[in-house]
Amino acid sequence: MKPKPVLILFFLLMGVYFYGLGLLSIADRFTFLGFWIVGSVHLMLAFGVYLGRELAISISIYVALLDFLFGLLWVIVGLTASSFVLATLSALALFLLLDEDIRMELKA
Repeated sequence: MKPKPVLILFFLLMGVYFYGLGLLSIADRFTFLGFWIVGSVHLMLAFGVYLGRELAISISIYVALLDFLFGLLWVIVGLTASSFVLATLSALALFLLLDEDIRMELKA
């Protein structure tokens, strides 16, 4: 499988995941807005990777790194299925994004 659809799917799933967390915390306005902003960033990055924009690909490395670090923190706090999946998927996306050949293929 090509890496571009995998990365697009990762950022789409992460966007939907954070939108869902926002809906679960709709009673707290600031938490709701925070999750929706983070979800929107992931969806914009998915669209940028789909278009092959260099800026979106560069930013997606840092966002995937943040997702991985927060996933690890969440695993340390309490091992749940969602924390394990977040850390694992983020590690996979980060591994793909750090490969120079894959980044060149994404820009094409």
